[in-house]
Amino acid sequence: MENRIKIEDLKKMSYTEFISFAHQWNIPPGSFVTLNEWTIFSRINKDSRILEIASTTGFSSREIARITGCSAVGIDICSSSVERAQFNHQLYAKNLDLEYICMDACDYKSEKKFTHIILGASLGFFENPEKMINNLKELLEDDGMILVSPYYLKGDKLPKDLIEKTKKVIEINPTNFDYYEAIKPYENFEVLYENRKEIIPETEEQMEKYSRDTINTACKFHNITDEKIIEYMYQRMYEIKNICNELHKYLGYSVIVLRYRKNIYPNRYVELF
Repeated sequence: MENRIKIEDLKKMSYTEFISFAHQWNIPPGSFVTLNEWTIFSRINKDSRILEIASTTGFSSREIARITGCSAVGIDICSSSVERAQFNHQLYAKNLDLEYICMDACDYKSEKKFTHIILGASLGFFENPEKMINNLKELLEDDGMILVSPYYLKGDKLPKDLIEKTKKVIEINPTNFDYYEAIKPYENFEVLYENRKEIIPETEEQMEKYSRDTINTACKFHNITDEKIIEYMYQRMYEIKNICNELHKYLGYSVIVLRYRKNIYPNRYVELF
């Protein structure tokens, strides 16, 4: 039966609601390359127990579980994102031990500790980043790992018009600070691994293919055949992709593995370089 959703319904969707509806996988900076670095340098294996913070549609936890066979829990405050993560679990990783929960990650508690927590580039989205960091300590095993990939400015500040476009399209305040400010929230943890990265912007052809493939697949799942609706979804997805691509011209990111040791935290006894 054809889906009766209207363009007006899609326009009312927030950014997170739309990318969930559009089946966007919503990757961390670096996508699969970052996942592989985290997996190797934090020694994730089949016995690991992972928590993904701000899991959106479940990409990082699901795909690391596919690589290693580990178990994972994902937390996100957006109900539609959690529903999509659960859908993706059944579609792409049905036999893996994955759970996705809708709640504020700052308030999440677990009797069983985690060996690894994936934070990616999400810390800046929390109203109280310090509260989130403090909760990580309560959720981690001793010697547990925190996996982050923060963005930072390579040089000049973002143009004001790009900041405003970003707020309008993806509803966030984009990263507009340097490397040292980006890593400061993690200064009390040990740095076991770090790899700073440059971003090569995608071509128009690459962005078009990604946007078209994503939307065509979403429309099949939702049984959408109306060409006007399909085109609206494509244009909105391309706009999202394009604004991210513009931001990437100004940004770098770093793939980092941090360690929490109770008898050392919050002190640093090892020089960074």
